[in-house]
Amino acid sequence: MKKLFKAVFIITIFSIITRVLGFFFRIYLTRKLGAEGIGLYQMATSVLGIFMTLVSSGIPLSTAKLVSKYEVNSELKRRNQVVTASLIIALITAIISAFLIFILKKVWGIVLSDYRAVEILIILIPSVIFSAIYAVFHGALWGQNDYFNCGLTELIEQIIRFALTFIMLNNISDFFVATRYSSIAFNITCLLSALITIIIYFRHGKLNLSRGEYKNILKSALPITGVRLANSVVQPLTTMIIPAMLIFSGYSTSEAVASFGVIMGMTFPLLFVPMTVIGSISMVLIPSITAMMTKNEFEQIKSNISQSLNVAIFLSLLFVPLYISVGDLIGVVLYDNLMSGLLLQISAICILPITLCNLSGSILNAFNLEVKSFVNYLLGSIVLFAGLIILTPLIGITSVSVSFFLSMTTITMLNMRKIKKIVPDLNLNLFKLLLKYFLIILPSVLLGMLVSNICQYVFTNIFSCAIAGMISLLCFAFLCSSFKIFEIRSLFKLIKHKKNKAN
Repeated sequence: MKKLFKAVFIITIFSIITRVLGFFFRIYLTRKLGAEGIGLYQMATSVLGIFMTLVSSGIPLSTAKLVSKYEVNSELKRRNQVVTASLIIALITAIISAFLIFILKKVWGIVLSDYRAVEILIILIPSVIFSAIYAVFHGALWGQNDYFNCGLTELIEQIIRFALTFIMLNNISDFFVATRYSSIAFNITCLLSALITIIIYFRHGKLNLSRGEYKNILKSALPITGVRLANSVVQPLTTMIIPAMLIFSGYSTSEAVASFGVIMGMTFPLLFVPMTVIGSISMVLIPSITAMMTKNEFEQIKSNISQSLNVAIFLSLLFVPLYISVGDLIGVVLYDNLMSGLLLQISAICILPITLCNLSGSILNAFNLEVKSFVNYLLGSIVLFAGLIILTPLIGITSVSVSFFLSMTTITMLNMRKIKKIVPDLNLNLFKLLLKYFLIILPSVLLGMLVSNICQYVFTNIFSCAIAGMISLLCFAFLCSSFKIFEIRSLFKLIKHKKNKAN
């Protein structure tokens, strides 16, 4: 457990810095491109995401699992074969993907309903190939438990992208020209990131062109890629469905695109802020459980899963009272857009399902149940589309939040049911635990709203947001500790106990 939290701590520190930079980058890009520009960019990247998924989802994860397994058994030759085979598979897939994006320009024009978005998509083609190379070597570092360099490369990537985009967009006022330049900056960033990971890997690793490992990689990678691919297909489908249903409800085309840009480009990124830590836990769990299964350490597996889920639930719910109580001010302060803040208040209910869906899916992948994870995701996607089609004409753009909540909840319940079958003595009492959290969230939200309303008579929006948000967070943390629902001190005691036991 000590190693787990040490690894999570390293990744979390890098993730926090990376996400803070990414957060400010998103604000800068949103303000520079505007609602319509960010809407076009989201449309283009929703299609690009399909092909990015093919080259940078299942392959790096399967590479990490196999590298971790061979590292434990000191089979360095097979480890090198895994990296080489993964690189070949990824490059072939990337080249085919780039070719398909280019020759299907007319198809993308029909799908996206705006040829400006297609132009952005064509500019982004080189990033697919560069990302494929980066993903393989990043997966190798991940499997070697080299979390420091994994986090460092992601941080450097974010810094490069922010710097290049700022320089290239500095004196540009036209939003569409700025959108094109930001796409070029993304290509250059992907190229430099790939070169950096190659240099880091070859300091201690090698390639081995011997035949082998192709079957093992594909067996593990295909179901994972299927899940991520389904997610990438969902994005362009939602890009089509949401504006179309909004127009059907009475929105103009510009209003529909702008509303889509607000919720997907401004509101939803804030919902994934808790993933800074939860993503770190997921990243560590996969190679960790793989190594423990190799050593038959099943009690340790159960302990890691239990601790990880408890920490993830607390950290995700920590943001719920914050977003509900001062979400409107957050939208105004960050984006100068009240609509994004109001949608954030409504969408806060999605944070917990997002967290548990991500973590439970990672656990299933670690148990080599990628196919089951894929099936569960497909069922959740059906719920999402049904919600969007049925609810959008009734409640407008808020249907995105409600449908997303229902979809993520469905996937989470199916994943947790399967995990319970694999680890039958894993007793989490989730429903009882979540009920306790709900009873604590309610007064935290009410207190935050009360303070927010009072502060706005005295302070500016930014100070009102900071004061009320902090009080809401402190109230939530205090109540959790007082009623012994979650105590951060227990984690430090656990690590200290492990250390003393080792000594």
